[in-house]
Amino acid sequence: MERARTAAASIVASLALALVALPALPDFGAAQQSGEIQVLVAPLLVQEGVNGRFGQRVADEVRKALETFSGMSALDKREVNKVIKQFGLDPDKLSPIEWRQLGGRMGAQLVMIGTASKSGGGVAVDADFVDPRTGDLLPIQEFTVPSDKDHKQAAAEIMQSLETGVKYQQAVVYCGEYLGSKALDDAMRNCESALAINPTSMRAMYLRSRIHMEAGNWSAAAEDLERVVEASPSNTDALQSLAFTHAQLGNDERSFELYKDYLAFNPGDADVRLKIAFDLASTEAYDAAIAILEEGVQRDEENATFWEYLGHFALAKGTMAAGDDETSEEGSSSPVSDPEAVRLAVRAFDRVLTLKGDDIDPAILKNVIAANLELGDLDAALEFSERALGAISEASEGEGQEAEGEESSEPTQTKEQLLASIHSQRADIFGRQENYTRALEEMDTTLQLDPSYPNGHFKRANLRLQAGDRAGAVSDFRAAAEAGSDADQIGQNIFARAYQDYFQKGRYGEAIELFNVALELAKSPANLQQIHFFAGFGYYQMGTAIDNSNEQAEACGPARRALNVFQRVLPHIRQAGSYQPESQAQIRDAVDVQLYRQEQIVKKACK
Repeated sequence: MERARTAAASIVASLALALVALPALPDFGAAQQSGEIQVLVAPLLVQEGVNGRFGQRVADEVRKALETFSGMSALDKREVNKVIKQFGLDPDKLSPIEWRQLGGRMGAQLVMIGTASKSGGGVAVDADFVDPRTGDLLPIQEFTVPSDKDHKQAAAEIMQSLETGVKYQQAVVYCGEYLGSKALDDAMRNCESALAINPTSMRAMYLRSRIHMEAGNWSAAAEDLERVVEASPSNTDALQSLAFTHAQLGNDERSFELYKDYLAFNPGDADVRLKIAFDLASTEAYDAAIAILEEGVQRDEENATFWEYLGHFALAKGTMAAGDDETSEEGSSSPVSDPEAVRLAVRAFDRVLTLKGDDIDPAILKNVIAANLELGDLDAALEFSERALGAISEASEGEGQEAEGEESSEPTQTKEQLLASIHSQRADIFGRQENYTRALEEMDTTLQLDPSYPNGHFKRANLRLQAGDRAGAVSDFRAAAEAGSDADQIGQNIFARAYQDYFQKGRYGEAIELFNVALELAKSPANLQQIHFFAGFGYYQMGTAIDNSNEQAEACGPARRALNVFQRVLPHIRQAGSYQPESQAQIRDAVDVQLYRQEQIVKKACK
């Protein structure tokens, strides 16, 4: 089962490594990096009992004060009014939310909004500087001035509080800059400074979470991100980052839930949809990954990448419980655990063929061949193999054959190597059809194109055995071992084929011929003991058959041959170790009787 999971996971791992990167970091404070912080100063919203011009006068004074304030400057009032007029708005009736939206449209990093209300004998001023993109607030404390004639004092109070806010704003900006350049210690120091000034800052907390993510501190990152998402459920950057973080922590259900929330806000984000599916498939959550992609193709039936990944993940699901061993080779067929999933993979890949035509990645054609092989549809597999050979032949010499937009940690394959892999698959097809002549021709072509094709000699050896060419098979088995394949595994495979194809059918001589080759290659004591036992047992059966045919005549020649064969039994049985000890004892006793019998016949009949 573990090998099967590895085989299925390799389908997923072969996809674009770019998908497993951290979610992109929002460009916090990009404008601040190249100049002053731009501020849209809106008039305070005046409540009943306060002079209607008070709010505008305070805004004018703040705008004037910003002219000499280091690090900040106000957007020109005339430009602001011009934009307001363009949108057909009334500046006296704009709400704080509308001022914030206007600031975002004009590229402001901060918008001053607030209210002025009657309070006792004076005017209470509650002003904020808000980031129009993130909703983050600078910490400005509410204050009271004696009357609505004290607009200059109100502006001075705002500017005095703003000095602390600027320190906070600068710390956040520096945190983002250092994070962008991977200077994590400096980034963390500035984020902590920002949070010390404004502990409720979701912007600083989000940046701190990204520092934790970059450092691989997933639990700490999740803790910060959960607070950000709780405060702002529509913050898609935080949603995506939190989903990724939970995926790293192995919390697949929570990760999937968050990714679904993200897609609810951004259903057309194809890149994130692919990444979600990739993250899920990487943890073998194939059903969820497939559901995400099926939703994607419903929204965009022309997206070839959706169909391609759907095919990869459906194929992985359909074969994830299939057995495998160390000597099986790439592209070969394996049992299907979920036929419907494999059929879905074939339909998805067929759709990719329709959308991409001759531009399709030959690796996808290989997957279609493999999928049809696994379903037992040999005609379709053969048809796709011919199409794949044509597509690869048109590719330029030595050019990497990776899917569009993908990167791979694996070495790129040459045209010859890709052609070799398709010919190897064709050998599988003809082998299934028991057309061993054509199957061997395909494997000959495979090894001519790529002499070091993985397990190529081993595969051809098995085909030669099936075709009845034992000598050729033995030569290929030895070549496979010399090429670096697991000799012990090869020896065990030779033994298994010899036992199944010859020993069980009573063809002991042919079985023993292959047993002896297996003994040359096998290394593990357990394998050697088993092979020695059956080699000895095979010789015993051969000697018994000769003796049975000579039972009445007791002729010299047959007795000599039987004696020679029986003499070969015990050397193998002695090396059988602990394998079937009771059977070994019975064989020894029987051989002793037969040795005595054959010796007596020879003495009598061979004078």
